Amino acid sequence: MRALDIEPTYRVVLGETDAVRIMLVGVGGTGSTLALFLAGLAYHARQKGVRIELTLVDPDTVDAANVGRQAFAPAEALRGDLPKASSLALRLNAAYGLDIAAWPAPYEAEMGARWFHQGGRGAASRHLIIGCVDSHTGRQEIAKTVAAFHGRIWALDSGNERTNGQVLIGNTTDVEGIRLDPLGLCSGLPSPYLQEPGLLEPGAEAQLLSCAGMMLAEEQSLMVNRVAAAIAAQYVTAFVLQRQVTQMGTYFNLEPTVMTPRLITAANLQ
Repeated sequence: MRALDIEPTYRVVLGETDAVRIMLVGVGGTGSTLALFLAGLAYHARQKGVRIELTLVDPDTVDAANVGRQAFAPAEALRGDLPKASSLALRLNAAYGLDIAAWPAPYEAEMGARWFHQGGRGAASRHLIIGCVDSHTGRQEIAKTVAAFHGRIWALDSGNERTNGQVLIGNTTDVEGIRLDPLGLCSGLPSPYLQEPGLLEPGAEAQLLSCAGMMLAEEQSLMVNRVAAAIAAQYVTAFVLQRQVTQMGTYFNLEPTVMTPRLITAANLQ
């Protein structure tokens, strides 16, 4: 009888830290929903003695098309000039007693460097940038930040099309430097933008319609952003509370509903 050939799986153990600093880039369809999860996580983590510092980044303002499809209310759209990041941070701070920062500007690599060194807390904290942007240019800037910090900044990228999407996590562009040990531990993971280089290229996502516009035109499922946000939130929860990363990514489809993990294996790291 032939024996099963099972490939070993690995995990990244992150260790203790003074604080977990999270920058959420993009608070539209997926990002605004994820922000609600992150605020709840920050509140819960505080009860357990874990400090989360959360920053929201988005240059856009709230408009009527966002209401019901993103985490914004009609009153926020009435003004017409209310920055998404600022409005969301204000509401979540009031609800949970947090100190979420808002940067209502387009993300650039320099912004990530400034955020990392802010207050001289870089070396004492763990850093995670979450990309919920629908453009290759935004992802290119996040990729530059990850590359510049040589493993010290983790990136979680969430992207989707009409009914499918993926969530990927990683922290290094030096794939050859990743080490696996017999105890099942892995020293790091390839950047999301190495795992899926197509995310950095102009493609089908470079449409003229926004996510809200696509849903109004019924070109995007109303639930796809929410599913992506829930998956991303699970990754962040493990990152913060369990201090570990157990897989490289998750791919999902809503028609039919299925999720497929990309496990940390020697083959997937090549």
